[in-house]
Amino acid sequence: MTIAFQWVLWFVAYSFMGWVYESIICSIAQKKFINRGFLNGPLCPVYGFGALVCILLLYQRIEDPVALFFMGMLLTCAVEYVTAVLLEKLFQAKWWDYSNRRFNLNGRVCLLGALVFGILSVLLVKIIHPQVAALTAQVPEWLQIVLSVALLILISLDLYATVRHLLQLNSWLRDIQTAINDFLSKNVKRAGEVKDAILDRFEESEFYNERIKTLFNLNRIQNMRIFRAFPDLRSLKYNEAFQKLKKIVLGEK
Repeated sequence: MTIAFQWVLWFVAYSFMGWVYESIICSIAQKKFINRGFLNGPLCPVYGFGALVCILLLYQRIEDPVALFFMGMLLTCAVEYVTAVLLEKLFQAKWWDYSNRRFNLNGRVCLLGALVFGILSVLLVKIIHPQVAALTAQVPEWLQIVLSVALLILISLDLYATVRHLLQLNSWLRDIQTAINDFLSKNVKRAGEVKDAILDRFEESEFYNERIKTLFNLNRIQNMRIFRAFPDLRSLKYNEAFQKLKKIVLGEK
């Protein structure tokens, strides 16, 4: 039973490490602090799941670093790809896109990321996890249980709040997109104008009514965090509404 609670602690530890890594990379790229991750809290669950898969299948099973590199690369890329597909299906949105990078697979994984994950897998199995496993083994069993249960409750609440917001956001985007479609159908026939130029005037039209204004302002803080955390995020069904909302929330012109 103790090992189950240890796995929970490992998942949280590696999710947090992944959040630190992703936040540093994104913050450097955007020159400001970015709370990177699907959840509100400092966790990137995809890293936690990727680490657990590597521990389960590779730890104390494969010793050769080269084999570890390629197997770790394969396993972690599989986790990232499956995660991308699930997020796209669940929320009708593409959260990251590597299409502009060479040697990518449907924009969900790319060679550069795979190489980084391969290196991290070797470090995980050879250096990091032996230390983490030794550390968690020293934690009293009762404390492992308390920490695991408490962390699972917090993560579940965060997950519930995040998923609920994203489902609501899709509903709001649907209504905004309907208003935009009505606006475009009335104005897009004007000769010599492109759709983007016409969309810039949406806020000046009668279709930008009080209800639509309200939808643009709902949960601005949560929307801002998501937009900043995933700069390549786009809606697969309501992208014109999504991009308009993103510009308004982030104050872009």
